[in-house]
Amino acid sequence: LSPVEVAAVYFRSGADKVSIGSDAVRAALAYYERGERCEGDTSIEQISEVYGAQAVVVSIDPRRQYAADGEEAPFATAEASRVGPN
Repeated sequence: LSPVEVAAVYFRSGADKVSIGSDAVRAALAYYERGERCEGDTSIEQISEVYGAQAVVVSIDPRRQYAADGEEAPFATAEASRVGPN
């Protein structure tokens, strides 16, 4: 099913909004890779086009990982004010 078809199931079931999670991260990465241009191919854009921007919300749950040295971590890091549990 396409993102619009999946959203339609929720809306027909009475939902007012659909929440986009991991796909929102992919959409943001694509947006910046394209030089901050939208091309209408992400689920956020497709659902917004059909149901309106008010019908789509983004929900991202950040994952906390602790690294001894942020320089060597294979992911983006932020310095914490307290030392982590490991």
